Amino acid sequence: MSSTIVNKMEEAMNYLYQILASQSEVQLPKNYNQQTNICSTIIVFQRYVSNTQTIFLYGYDSNSLIIIKQQHYKLDEFIVNVPQYFIRVQQFLSSILIQYQQVCIHFINYASLNECDSIQIKQEAYNLLEVPYPQSKIIVWIEYQKNLQFPNDCLQIKFPDNQLALLKIQSNLIKNYEMYEEFTIKQITQIQGIHKQFKQKIELCEKQVVTFNFLNLIKSITLLQDMPDQIQYQAQLLMNLPSYTGQDVMIMIAKLKLYKQNAILSKVINQQNLKINEYLQVAKTDLNLFKDQKNHHFPKKGENSQKCKVCQKNSNKVRKSSYICEACQKYYLIKVTLCTTRCFKVFHLNPEKYLRRKNRIKKIKVEE
Repeated sequence: MSSTIVNKMEEAMNYLYQILASQSEVQLPKNYNQQTNICSTIIVFQRYVSNTQTIFLYGYDSNSLIIIKQQHYKLDEFIVNVPQYFIRVQQFLSSILIQYQQVCIHFINYASLNECDSIQIKQEAYNLLEVPYPQSKIIVWIEYQKNLQFPNDCLQIKFPDNQLALLKIQSNLIKNYEMYEEFTIKQITQIQGIHKQFKQKIELCEKQVVTFNFLNLIKSITLLQDMPDQIQYQAQLLMNLPSYTGQDVMIMIAKLKLYKQNAILSKVINQQNLKINEYLQVAKTDLNLFKDQKNHHFPKKGENSQKCKVCQKNSNKVRKSSYICEACQKYYLIKVTLCTTRCFKVFHLNPEKYLRRKNRIKKIKVEE
């Protein structure tokens, strides 16, 4: 996953967590922080998505099923350059070990690409077992092949489905190999059950992403418009949030939709209040004219006749008048021509209405 995707996923996770935490029935920490997770066993696997020709690498906690790391690559990248696959896997595992230095990692389907030959798999799998942190270890699961021989410091455990588990051991520390192997087989069997549960859950979350149009919901709430559009990343949010908030996926989505509706309603109310405030400000500005005792509004004979401002707005027949309002002319800096009968009074009830220019001009009959 590029740094941009990582940042966007982290932003979305933080934003959604804040919303759900504020609506939680139990008190939750104010800030979401993945670093607080203590993982003893992390399961890593690769997953091929055929419709996009993409390979996803996952790393998740075996206890909580929280996805702690996720990346994707185009299959073509590895078909053209197979060694690049091993480099990407090495980088993926190293980034996990840097974050969790006391952990056991199970890579359960290593090198499951058709393009990888047995010699490459043997060499690269053995290299992965060399962990730079003494309190950590990696167990690599590969497809069993008779012709694969590994050094004596590598314990090989064959188990059903034609799988072979490899882990590096220190002979001087193991007194009973049979008991150690039996213990490792029990651990592998447990990991198989956990992974089956994880796959069912992630597939369900991906269906929920599509059913509830989760991407649009995220964008409308967080305003993050450049979120990754792969449903696998959106499903990661639905996988992780329940563990941090203690809320079911369906309840979370219902709360997020309600939050969105309330946000829209609040925005509409704010816009309405803004329009009202703008109107009051205009009215207040126009009323200032009449509060000024120095300005007295009386008809005054002008030099020539012009169209009446009120007749232009309210009538199909526009009369001409030679009378103007001197006070309005000084205030608005334009000549305000008005009929001396009803129009003079009507104009001063709402001057802004009659001084606003229309976008189009009606065809009217002018009467002298």
